Amino acid sequence: MKSKMKLYFFIGLFISVISISLSAQVALTLKSNESVLNVEGTSTLHDWEMNVEQMEGNILISSIDKIESIQQGEISFNVKSLVSEHSLMNKKAYSALKEDKYPIIKGRIIRVFSLAGVQKVELELSTAGVTKVITSNFKSSRLNNNQIKVNGYFDFKLTDFDIDPPVALMGTIKTGDAVKVKYSLVFKVE
Repeated sequence: MKSKMKLYFFIGLFISVISISLSAQVALTLKSNESVLNVEGTSTLHDWEMNVEQMEGNILISSIDKIESIQQGEISFNVKSLVSEHSLMNKKAYSALKEDKYPIIKGRIIRVFSLAGVQKVELELSTAGVTKVITSNFKSSRLNNNQIKVNGYFDFKLTDFDIDPPVALMGTIKTGDAVKVKYSLVFKVE
């Protein structure tokens, strides 16, 4: 009888601890219409920029009052949601990103940490069938109505993801290998 009581006690304690830890987490959803994500690069002709028109995402934080407490999250978008002012550039980018085989670009948070007072996020970036870990500095702020804004950027090389930098006009115009991704993302409590 005592062993059953102990078992019930430990099961109850375990459920209580799980309930407390789950209730302490706050889920937020990306507000795509208020968020910005763009990719910048260079070419032999001019600098270029492509903007993501539609994206999805979410984050989980331990407290809305501690915005630096991001525990997990992800953001994704369709490759064809990445657009520039030039339709030829869009077609070349979609081809280089292997959109027909890998139509989604995704970033998943691995961990968030501070180093020398700077907020950093380590994320797993998947594009064109390749996944790599990227580290980004970011700043976060709390907005009105239980919203959080996260701003940052990171750089990478297209060839790190087995992406051949696009070329045009029989190779006379070449895209640079280095790109910069800038983001300003707004998340709201669900």
